[in-house]
Amino acid sequence: MTAPRPDRPAQLRWVVVLLAAGISLLIAAVLLLVLQAVGVDALSSVGFVLVVVVAAFAGGGLTRWLVPRLPPVRR
Repeated sequence: MTAPRPDRPAQLRWVVVLLAAGISLLIAAVLLLVLQAVGVDALSSVGFVLVVVVAAFAGGGLTRWLVPRLPPVRR
């Protein structure tokens, strides 16, 4: 027995990965600009890793919310 077909085609995996990476990079840049505007002169390596991890989680969450709302990609 075959599985039922979804109503709409799924997004291509590489499109979703690139979208998540781009959103995460944008969030990391905004976080670093906000920290600079607040008056942080330098970040330690732990602080930088923390900014990157927070941006990755936020970008992944935003991508999971955004992908079902995108139009399907035609192959």
